[in-house]
Amino acid sequence: MPPADVVHMVLFVDRAAVLGAGVMGARIAEVLAMNNVSVVVRDVSEEFLERGRATVEKDLDELVAFHAGKAEKAISDFEKRAGVELTDAQKETARETLKPTYTEERKQRILDKITWQTSYDGFDQVDLVIEAVPENLELKGKVLRELCEHVSDHCVVATNTSTIGITQVAAELPPERRGRFLGVHFFNPPTTLPLVEVIPGMETRYDVPEDLINVLAPMRNHRYPILPVQVKECPGFLVNRILAPMLQEAFACYEEGVAKPKDIDLAMQAGAGMPMGPLALADLIGLDVVLHAGESIQRQQGGPLPQRPVQVVKQLVAAGRLGQKSGRGFYEYHNQD
Repeated sequence: MPPADVVHMVLFVDRAAVLGAGVMGARIAEVLAMNNVSVVVRDVSEEFLERGRATVEKDLDELVAFHAGKAEKAISDFEKRAGVELTDAQKETARETLKPTYTEERKQRILDKITWQTSYDGFDQVDLVIEAVPENLELKGKVLRELCEHVSDHCVVATNTSTIGITQVAAELPPERRGRFLGVHFFNPPTTLPLVEVIPGMETRYDVPEDLINVLAPMRNHRYPILPVQVKECPGFLVNRILAPMLQEAFACYEEGVAKPKDIDLAMQAGAGMPMGPLALADLIGLDVVLHAGESIQRQQGGPLPQRPVQVVKQLVAAGRLGQKSGRGFYEYHNQD
């Protein structure tokens, strides 16, 4: 039950802000803009903002190209599979049915929804701020304390984190701001992965997580409807709490030579129903991110995770082999942009 002295203000988000124009912050802004939310992205330099803008433009270019070629690909695939050639009329019907929903015009409308800036101009008008700076408590605290000087009392502030405790971050804020502060965990990349963990801290108001879930639930990314779930604050939250031990076992199997990397991944795909094997998944996430998350969960749990230390991920990170983003991890990736 809600406290008797608390008035429930329903959250409507017409304008939002994202702190941090890195790959995650830029793509969170992209998802919001795709869903008709005006977004301000703030970072400390024009260089970082330009990188973020380029990330979004590249994503949208690929989305437009995919939709432009969707009908022809479907026609070709059907003809090969069925061993027939469609008539011109049938092809036109298919093209009309699979008419692109993302066009250059729609791409431009999305880009126009995003403002990139180094100042806090307009932050007093936003309804939601998502902080997406690197996973460092001191940095997050500094950025959020600065933010609190520029937003209204009704604004909901969320920290995007995969491992840092929400109450720990909230402690960096003035006491009066903590009720409308909580955690969100968008999964990388948020443009294609639909899950968002919504994590209230100890002092988060009872209504704020549900309000944020109601804001996110009608949204879509490039592929799917957004799926927000409320999760209790605990080390690793939900997905990483389950995922971290599984990845550690996969790393141990690699290190011990139980099977070759491709066979480890193939076995987990074919035998456990995983759409992507654990080593390929770690490369996609980024081995530095995986290492940091595992160590953070271990510190918070206060016990060994796993029972035997696995060195291979530390070695790969030390060698600069971070996965797909660096071109090498457990696998090698060519033609990296």
